[in-house]
Amino acid sequence: SSAGRSSAGRSGQGSAAGAGGGGNGAGGASGQLGFILNAAHVAEPGSGRAVVHLYGKLQDGRPFVVRDRRPQPYFYVESSAREQALSLGAAEPETTDFRTLHGQPVLRVRLPRPGDAAELRARLQRRGVRTYEADVRFAYRYLIDRGIRSALLIEGQPRPLPGWEGAPRATAVFDEPTLRSAEWTPALTTLSLDIETDPGGRLLSVALWGCGAREVLLWCPDAAARAACPPAATPCSCEAELLAALGRRIRALDPDVITGWNIIDFDVPVLIRRAAAAGVALEWGRARGALRQRESSGRRYSDSIFIPGRVVLDGIRLLRAVSVRLERYTLEAAARELLGEGKTLGGGGAGHAGRIMHSFRHDSLGFVEYNLTDARLVLDILEKLELVPFTVERSKLTGMPPDRVGASIAAFDFLYLSRLRAHRVVAPTVGAELDPAAAQAHSHGGHVLPSRPGLHDGVLLFDFKSLYPSIIRTFQIDPLGLIRGDDDGSDDDAAAAGNDAIEAPNGARFRRRRGILSAMLDDLFASREQAKRAGNAVASHAIKVLMNSFYGVLGTSACRFHDPRLANAITGFGKHFLLWAKSWMERRGLQVLYGDTDSLFVAGAAPEDGPRLAAALNADLAAYVSDGWRLPSYLEMEFERTFERLFLPPVRGGGRGATKRYVGLAQGELHFTGMEVVRRDWTALAHEVQRELYRRLFAGEPVEAYLREVIGQVAAGRRDAHLVYHKTLRKNARAYRALPPHVVAARKRRAAEPAADGQAAPADQVAQRDVIDYVMTVEGPEPADRRTHPLDYEHYIERQLRPVAEPVLAALRRDFGEVRRNERQLELF
Repeated sequence: SSAGRSSAGRSGQGSAAGAGGGGNGAGGASGQLGFILNAAHVAEPGSGRAVVHLYGKLQDGRPFVVRDRRPQPYFYVESSAREQALSLGAAEPETTDFRTLHGQPVLRVRLPRPGDAAELRARLQRRGVRTYEADVRFAYRYLIDRGIRSALLIEGQPRPLPGWEGAPRATAVFDEPTLRSAEWTPALTTLSLDIETDPGGRLLSVALWGCGAREVLLWCPDAAARAACPPAATPCSCEAELLAALGRRIRALDPDVITGWNIIDFDVPVLIRRAAAAGVALEWGRARGALRQRESSGRRYSDSIFIPGRVVLDGIRLLRAVSVRLERYTLEAAARELLGEGKTLGGGGAGHAGRIMHSFRHDSLGFVEYNLTDARLVLDILEKLELVPFTVERSKLTGMPPDRVGASIAAFDFLYLSRLRAHRVVAPTVGAELDPAAAQAHSHGGHVLPSRPGLHDGVLLFDFKSLYPSIIRTFQIDPLGLIRGDDDGSDDDAAAAGNDAIEAPNGARFRRRRGILSAMLDDLFASREQAKRAGNAVASHAIKVLMNSFYGVLGTSACRFHDPRLANAITGFGKHFLLWAKSWMERRGLQVLYGDTDSLFVAGAAPEDGPRLAAALNADLAAYVSDGWRLPSYLEMEFERTFERLFLPPVRGGGRGATKRYVGLAQGELHFTGMEVVRRDWTALAHEVQRELYRRLFAGEPVEAYLREVIGQVAAGRRDAHLVYHKTLRKNARAYRALPPHVVAARKRRAAEPAADGQAAPADQVAQRDVIDYVMTVEGPEPADRRTHPLDYEHYIERQLRPVAEPVLAALRRDFGEVRRNERQLELF
C-alpha cells in the first residue's frame, strides 16, 4: 500500500533522539523503541489504585503494554487556600516551587484515585478556591510529566502476556520501566471493516479487508444458505456465532488500526447493540477487556472507540481532517471522486435497502462482493491519500493518540503543558474565571477590507504566509509571556518586562523574552522546511495543520489558556499589517480591490511584477517591524497568482461589495470562493448554472439566451434530476423544535420506510449526521426517493436560478425579471 510504503521508508531512519543517552532501537540493553496507540488507566483489583496502561507497537513489530502503578493523581491550589483545602477533605497539600500564571505560589494536592479529582475540585470551586490542572486526564498527565509524545524509548525487561486466544504474537508487558522521549515513525497495519444489516438492524455480514484478509463473515440461517455460501465467505448460523468469529479474526489478523466508513457512528454502535443482545463480549484487543465506545462530550467528533492496543479511525473523519471537500461524504461519492469507482449495488437512493436484501436472499455471491467492495474502497481511499501516515505524524507532533489527533484543544494542552513545566508554572483548570480585565474583552476575527464590486481585469493576489503563526513568533504572543494586571511591580522581572514590553494594537503587552509558543513555532517551521526538503508531504501537511490551529485554540473558551487579549493581539496585528500592506501598495499607484485577513487583491500591475513587489514589500516590512518594535520579522507576503479576470459581487439588494465572495479566472480555470457552487446545500442545477454563467461572463459570451433555455427546461420538467437538495442532520430529527425543510423531509422519509416486520418505522430513528436528500414540491419538502406530489418549479426558478444569475446579470446591466418576461413572451409564440 502507499501508506505502508511512505511510512516504512521513514521508519527505518528512527532514532532515540532525546532519549537520555540514546539506544540502538533494536531491543538491546539501552531500550526498545515504541509508539503509543492508546493510553488509559485501570483500577488495580483489591486496592483500587490507578495503574497507567500504555498500549502500542514496538519497532520489531510486537505489541506492547506499559503498566505503571507508581504515579499518583494530583492537582494544584494556591498556597493561600491550604486551610480551605484541608477543611474540604483534601490530603495534606505539598509545598512546591511552582507558581500560577499570575505569580502566586501553589500547593500540590494528591488524591487516592483519578476519579476523586472531579468531586474535590467541585467542592473547592464552590467555596471560591481556584484549582489548577485539576481536569488533566491521568494517563495524559503521566505522559506530560515525562515529556513523551507518542514515540518513546522503553528501558526494562518485558514479559509475555499469557492466555489470549487467537493472538498471533504475545504482547510484551513492561512493568514500571524507565521511559524516555524518542523519535520514531512506525508503519501501522490497517484492517478495514464493513457491516451489512437488515432494515430492523439485524446483522447480516461483516467484511474484512487488509492485513492479508479478503473475507466476509456471513449469516447463513439454514442449511441451504450454508451450502450456497460463496468461497470468500465463512458461514455463521446465528449472530452470536458471527460476532464471536469476528473477534477471533481480528485478534488473529492483529491490526494496529481498524477503519471503516462511518464506523464510529454506525458500524461499531450496531455491533455493540447486537453483541449485547446475543450475550457476546466484543474483545478485539491485544489485552483482555471489552471494546467500549467513549461517550461524546457534545463537541463535534469527540467520541471514539477504545480497544486495548488498537486504534479505530473513521474514514469520513480522516477525510475531513485533510480538508478534502466533497459534495457528499458518502462512501459512494468519495470513492467515485477519489478512486473513479463505486459500490457494486449502487450508491443509495430509492430502493437501495431493498436491493441489498434481495441480493442477500437470492444472490449470495453478489452480496458478498458488495460487502467486500465497501471494505476495500475505504482502505483504497486511505492509502491513496496517505491518511494513516498523516495521522501518525500528527500524533508524533501533538502527543495525542492517533484517534484523538483531531482534538485541537487537547493537543494544544498536551504540548503547552509539557513545556510549561520547565518554567515551574501551572495552568488553570478549564472553566476557571478569567482575569477581570480579560473578562470584559470579546474576541475579534480577521479584518476584511471593503471590496470594489464589479468585473476587473489583471488582478494580482498576494497572501501573507502563515500570518497568525508568524505574528505569534514575531511578537512573542504567549499565555506565559502575557503581562497581566497584577504583574506590574509584583517582582523585579515583571516590572522590568512591563517597562520594556511588546505592545499589541489591542493594548495587550508581552514580555520581550522568547515565549513558549514562539519556541514551539520556531521548531515547527524548521521541521516543516526539513520535511519539504525531504519530500515528505505527509509530515509537512501535518505540521501546517498544527501550526494553524494555535490561534483558533486560544480564541475558544474551552481552552484553559483562553484569554481574549491573546486572540485579539493576534488579530489586531493581523489587521494592522493588512492595512499597512494596502497602504504600501497604494503608495506605488496600485489599486487594492479587496482584502481579507491575510490576502490582498491588487490591480494596476503586470503579472511579472508580482514576485518583485512581494520581495520589496517584505524588505520594507522587516525594517518597519525592526524600527517600531525592535524585533526581527517573521512576516512574509507571497505573490500567489494572477487572475486574468476577477468578479467581486455586490451584496444582495445593495450596491456595496460583498465579503468573502469572489470568482476569478486564472490560467483558464475558474476559482470560486464563498459562492453557491462550493456549497453542498444548493442543488446541482444551481452549481451547473453558476459555473456556466461565469464562464460566459469571463469569455464575453451571451448569457440571457442560455438562462431562458434553462428556465424553460426546469418549467417543462426536463431537469428534475438536478433539483435535489442535500442537507445533513446535526441531531436526531425528533430533537428539532424549528422545522427546516430537510428535517420535515427526514421525518416524512422515516415514516414511509418499512421496518423489518412490515410496519412503519418511527421517525425518531432518523440518525444525526444522516445526509437528507429532499425536493421542494407544491406541498412542501419531501424525501427525494419518496416524493408523492409534483415539484414546485417556481420555487427552483426563484430560489435557485435567480440568486446565482442576478450578480452576473447586474454586471451586464440586465435584470432577471426581464429575462423571465422575455422567456414567457417566447412561450406565447
